[in-house]
Amino acid sequence: MNFGVLIACLIWNGNLVLSNKQEIIEDLKNIIYKIKKSGDDFRPGPASIPAFTVILSKDLTPLSNQIIKFDSVKTNVGGHYSTSTGVFTPPRDGLYMISATMRSNAGQHLHCELWVNDAMKEKLFGTNYSTGTTNAVLKLRRGDRVFIKKDYRSGEYILGRGWSMFSGYFIA
Repeated sequence: MNFGVLIACLIWNGNLVLSNKQEIIEDLKNIIYKIKKSGDDFRPGPASIPAFTVILSKDLTPLSNQIIKFDSVKTNVGGHYSTSTGVFTPPRDGLYMISATMRSNAGQHLHCELWVNDAMKEKLFGTNYSTGTTNAVLKLRRGDRVFIKKDYRSGEYILGRGWSMFSGYFIA
């Protein structure tokens, strides 16, 4: 919190609130202690904001219920997306914007899903070169597993070559 904003909050009609001065100082100490103890990376600037954008570089015919491993990294601030597993793991609790676009092949349907741990959150559907897209604001916890998964249908084809992507970033 900006020190100027803090002081502005403590001033009312030009008078510093002195009666609660010790309580305010103790509260601030407790907040600082909790932040340091949490182990979260709260450095200022964009490097502290977890964010990723990955694409599928090659066309793919995934198996039923297969996690899609987006293999080409465009952005991976903090390294929380794994190309080897296809999973984004949030480093801290909070709200995240998660997006995905999956493009189908000519004359075919494509059914995929956005999952968090063991729960399906959103569905994506495309047909005949169209895209299925989802944009979801999700409340995630540190250590959750977020991924795109092929649904139960088999034999469907995902157009790669940069046409299919998965992305997310920390909001608050």
